[in-house]
Amino acid sequence: MKISISFFIGLILNCLVSISVHSQIVKLKSSKGYVNTDDSVKLYYEIMGKGQDTLVVVHGGPYNSSYLSSDLTPLAAHHTLIYYDQRGTGYSTVVRDTAKLNIKKNVQDLETMRKHFQLKKLNLLAHSTGGIISGFYAVNYPERIKSMILVNPIPAAAGWSINFDNKLDSASILIKNQNAKAFYTSPTDSLKACWDYYALVARGYYPSPIKVRRMWGDVCNGKQANMLNSNKWYIFQSLGNWDITHQLAKVKAPVLIIAGEEDEIPFASFEQWNNSLPNSILFKIPQSAHFPHVDQPNAFFNAVESFIQNKIPNESMLRATGAGVILAGDDKGTEYQQARATVIRVENELVGLLNKGDWDSAAAIYAKDATILPPGAPPIVGRQAISSFWHTAAIRGMSSIELQLMGLEISSELLIGNGKYQMNNQQKEIIDIGKFIAIYRKEKNRWVLQTDMFNSSLETRSPIEVPDYLILRKE
Repeated sequence: MKISISFFIGLILNCLVSISVHSQIVKLKSSKGYVNTDDSVKLYYEIMGKGQDTLVVVHGGPYNSSYLSSDLTPLAAHHTLIYYDQRGTGYSTVVRDTAKLNIKKNVQDLETMRKHFQLKKLNLLAHSTGGIISGFYAVNYPERIKSMILVNPIPAAAGWSINFDNKLDSASILIKNQNAKAFYTSPTDSLKACWDYYALVARGYYPSPIKVRRMWGDVCNGKQANMLNSNKWYIFQSLGNWDITHQLAKVKAPVLIIAGEEDEIPFASFEQWNNSLPNSILFKIPQSAHFPHVDQPNAFFNAVESFIQNKIPNESMLRATGAGVILAGDDKGTEYQQARATVIRVENELVGLLNKGDWDSAAAIYAKDATILPPGAPPIVGRQAISSFWHTAAIRGMSSIELQLMGLEISSELLIGNGKYQMNNQQKEIIDIGKFIAIYRKEKNRWVLQTDMFNSSLETRSPIEVPDYLILRKE
């Protein structure tokens, strides 16, 4: 039977660990600002998290850092992440002079970021085009690289055939081109036009259209003048017939190359990176394409955390399950880390109960007067009703659920969690993808889920909804 509403398991805290909670709001630390370059360009940056090690994130496109930052939030629980919008992208200065839009300037900007934040050496996490920028930086400043994580980097040498439209059918390509024309003719609502266009572009970056709905990143989050500036693509022309494969031998720092197996970038080009770098590891993630951190978050985040701890990622990480990665020391770490670890453990327990059909035990983790606020239905109040609700969900097709905790806030006597969910049927087909926010209260020394709110990403009915033609077909 087809499901017409979303289903989500709220996060439940039945904590055996005592967590100190006070009136001050505790959440991931963040700050924003600008860095000035020598040629008077302002580079917008955002810092997330507060960890002993710092990762500078180099985005692809050229789009902006916002398309990455939301989906990489779990890393901020243990590390300091510095995102920056490259020149002529996002909220950085609009640059139309092609003399200021080239690979050399991008390499200089990365060095400017290093100096501004007083980083002796860089730990880089680079995606797509950010990979080649980082590669050029590394061959120019090999002594200033501590480590690199390259996520589906574009090839280290020119000549590879790449066409992200290969995953689009003819109708989608037609509509995409129509939307591109509407977007680039400066419409009244440029933000909506941007979403209409890039919602279709994004389909080419995922294994299937439905997986696009797992993405929280927003490629349109920035100055529309930057998005509409056709000169921003000049960085590719500036590369010429590039080939840094031989120069990469100078980079002695450890490098992790993460490759989605179903990406339109040929896997052999990732192998070329791996063969050119003397101290690299190539980690292939099946059932993922250009955004493996969205497609297969368990494999991705386990591999990254392992690499950062100087361990070699292995195939066991491809079988990892759960709502997030818990590191040794989290239970005695920051207040945020303690709460997060507890949430993840209980989420995993709850998923196990629901996936084996133990509705009453799952409902017992909710507060006695807990409320579920599902879309398209009245509030579900109390444990008996909650047990019946999840049982009904299973009758209607829910066979298993996967959760990913993204963020958490601690405020007074409340915990507020948010994240992603995915629901599958017995054939392991995706039947729902969505997001949630869950509110917990503390009862004596026990956290219980008080209010559970969730909604699907497959259907929208708001004034800024994704167009009807993007309603997804079954895989």
